[in-house]
Amino acid sequence: VMAATCRRTMLTAVLVLLAGLAAGKPTEQLPSRVVFHLQDPTDGMCLSPRGFVACDTTTLWTVGMVKGRQSIVSFLHPSEEAFCLERVPIGKVESRVRVASCKAKGSLAWNIKTKPTGAMVMADSTQCIARQHNFAAMQPCDFGYTALSVIDAGVHDRGFLLATKDGTCFDGVRFRLCDPKDARLYWGAAVRFDNPRGEGYYSLFKFHVIRGEPGQKCLVKDSSKRSAPTALAECTHAGAKHWALIDGKLMHAQTKSCIKRDEKTGAGKLQSCREGFTSMQWTLPGDSMRY
Repeated sequence: VMAATCRRTMLTAVLVLLAGLAAGKPTEQLPSRVVFHLQDPTDGMCLSPRGFVACDTTTLWTVGMVKGRQSIVSFLHPSEEAFCLERVPIGKVESRVRVASCKAKGSLAWNIKTKPTGAMVMADSTQCIARQHNFAAMQPCDFGYTALSVIDAGVHDRGFLLATKDGTCFDGVRFRLCDPKDARLYWGAAVRFDNPRGEGYYSLFKFHVIRGEPGQKCLVKDSSKRSAPTALAECTHAGAKHWALIDGKLMHAQTKSCIKRDEKTGAGKLQSCREGFTSMQWTLPGDSMRY
């Protein structure tokens, strides 16, 4: 009973945070959005872009808001073009679920609605996710749905580190020894949309505003050249768009430029991904689970 009460408390807390994102007014500072798993409590499997699989980094989601409409977005997305959850009709009443461009019509108007038994993941207020073996399908909510647990990954309230295998972390300009006490190393990620039917993209922002700095800074591509030093600038900078972390590559997805460490100076530089990159994973400080 106590475990069930804890799950309901966590679910309620996460849904309150999601609702707050929907109701909140835009601010100049990018928000740190909730990152979560959608887990089937019957066997612990999580919704991923490929259906229901063992929970890992590919099963993490966040939300994107545009003009009051909500998208469910793969966290730091699994591909360069497709990272919004989309409902695709395949019959009179049934649909299937996939990840697609955030421009897709079926990627808008998602909702996560709390119920005593778990969460209903809905599209267009009428269709609900219903698990079929390990596939994610959709059908009218009146036909039934799979109640899912919303599990907060704990990213939005403490940020994350971009860590290499040899114990250094990227601060936006150079690679430093990973130190959980160093506020300069913490990042947040925000999904942004240019317009209601525009493509979604990620910006990576410094989670903490350091004393003496004028405001929030984002990782930017600050040159039209593919090869250039990495930089931090205002989050309104055009180069703050289109960042991704795919298969260990921290990349500017639009130009397919990857970040590589200068082994002599520790500085970060952008170059063609074909020319190499420094492998990074995002890590929750103080957590034994590495991403």
